[in-house]
Amino acid sequence: VRALPGVSLTDPTGNAFQRDLNYRGFSASPVIGTPQGLAIYQNGVRVNEVFGDIVNWDFIPDVAVHRMSLIPNNPIYGLNALGGALSIEMKNGFTYQGKEFEVLGGSFGRIQSTAQAGFQDGNIAGYISADAVNDKGWRQFSSSSSRLNRLYFDLGTRGDKGEFHLAFAGADNQLR
Repeated sequence: VRALPGVSLTDPTGNAFQRDLNYRGFSASPVIGTPQGLAIYQNGVRVNEVFGDIVNWDFIPDVAVHRMSLIPNNPIYGLNALGGALSIEMKNGFTYQGKEFEVLGGSFGRIQSTAQAGFQDGNIAGYISADAVNDKGWRQFSSSSSRLNRLYFDLGTRGDKGEFHLAFAGADNQLR
């Protein structure tokens, strides 16, 4: 976001996991009632919710994102894409190999753990990532606490003429 002119992130709800992405006056937001104008695609599948066209950013694990591309307005990306489309390409076994585990801690009872692993064996590859975040929040009586548990899995194969991927994304989140 820092290297892209005209893009800004805000958190109108006070929760860092429910941010608004703004691009040239158009938004992709998890808040119902915010005028939307950006289409968000994850591995080619639109992730804007049907009702209100909102985007649940907390369902997309940051650690599993390989690349993001912002395309200015183009009617090919469908309804409510007046401002453009954001294409999020997730990691897979062809783009990430290895293992990584990380634990972070911070103020106000924040603890976060992340694990990811990827492999490639010839024309078959797999990738898995899991993360958990527990943030008690800075307000008294847990009015700003959040708990996130996310899992992303991709199993793919490729040949001379194309690739096939089976992907799963799951989340069990509680945001306040």
